[in-house]
Amino acid sequence: MRSVFITGTSSGIGHALAGEYLNRDWQVYGVSRRRPDDLAGRQHYFHAVVDLADHVRTRSVVSKLLTSTKCLDLAVLNAGVLGQFDDLAQVGLDDLKRTMEINLWSNKTLMDTLFSSGMTVRQVVSISSGASINGNRGWAGYSLSKAALNMLTRLYAREHSDTHFCALAPGVVDTDLIDHLCALHPEGRFAALDALRAKRGTAAMPAPAEAAVQLVDAIQRLPGLVESGAFADLRNLPG
Repeated sequence: MRSVFITGTSSGIGHALAGEYLNRDWQVYGVSRRRPDDLAGRQHYFHAVVDLADHVRTRSVVSKLLTSTKCLDLAVLNAGVLGQFDDLAQVGLDDLKRTMEINLWSNKTLMDTLFSSGMTVRQVVSISSGASINGNRGWAGYSLSKAALNMLTRLYAREHSDTHFCALAPGVVDTDLIDHLCALHPEGRFAALDALRAKRGTAAMPAPAEAAVQLVDAIQRLPGLVESGAFADLRNLPG
């Protein structure tokens, strides 16, 4: 049975990915701050509760969760936070540091934990964002952290040549995060928010379950499509 480790499985894309992999008869190891009761009742789902900002506890919890695992077919580093959406001058350093802590440094801790365990890790996908490259006004710490995550992924690819790495942008998915974003700054100051509002209810913004099907299919093909360590956007992949 193939196995996958996914972070942020309590909601959104992470929760949908865990469900889709279970539907495809994978063994799923998930971590998040809250226990997803609907997943926890399913066969072949194993969960641990942890705040990824606590690096010491994260290393301990993940090591224990995967203690009997000799090989991971896939690790999906999905958990992340938005941070404050605003012009950078309006965003405090504490908020920026918190965003970097979760979106960047927690993933360093996770990858170090996985690769120091002695297990084989065949593929790592870091969930990135188009915001990591487009520089649209308002994304602030989120853009900074995801751009840094792209480079973190590339650097680990250079260090672990037997594993395929990709920083993958999933496109816009209709999650609770979108609810929050669409309620911000209604005055029209940020074109990125206006674009999100226009996409709601269209094929350009699928629900998490629909997006998960597309993501799982794409992730399987990534080693044959992109160089290890590359950034890719789901919307631009061939086929």
